[in-house]
Amino acid sequence: MGESEFLRRLLYPYVVTSQVVPKLALAPLFIVWFGFGMQSTVVITALICFFPLMENTLTSLQQVDPQKRELFRMLGATRLQTLLRLKIPSGLPGIMAGFRVAVVLALVGAVVGEFIGGSKGLGALIIASQGMMDTPLMFAVLLIITVLGLLIYQLAIAVEWLLLSPHFKNREKE
Repeated sequence: MGESEFLRRLLYPYVVTSQVVPKLALAPLFIVWFGFGMQSTVVITALICFFPLMENTLTSLQQVDPQKRELFRMLGATRLQTLLRLKIPSGLPGIMAGFRVAVVLALVGAVVGEFIGGSKGLGALIIASQGMMDTPLMFAVLLIITVLGLLIYQLAIAVEWLLLSPHFKNREKE
């Protein structure tokens, strides 16, 4: 979609529509289609974290310096060369911002999926603790989810740093 305006205009309304529907409302449908367990959890998780990553990626790929884009065009670069050597490196900071948001939402999606259709996992444990009226267990699970989310976010920041530090070193040379 980032390289084809036609595809973007065709598919983007459907992508946005898929995001405005509450995932919790779709969860029972996913359970009917994919059954209880991991498959429905993965689908819910993917739906929740896909949009911010896609939106940031598409926006970042389009925010390339017009002079650099023109230079690539004048040098006869193909669309693939322009994508790989100009658009992706230039858009990497925005893409990684979407990645940071997506990894946190992936945890949310996994817990929601386990809430609805899982018999295992932290989401299922929250539901079980609710059924047993075990408030301390529920808070313990929420604390585990919070710490896990913070660790995942820090891991995403580390990945971003590894990918972007050469990017910024090259920019300093320019």
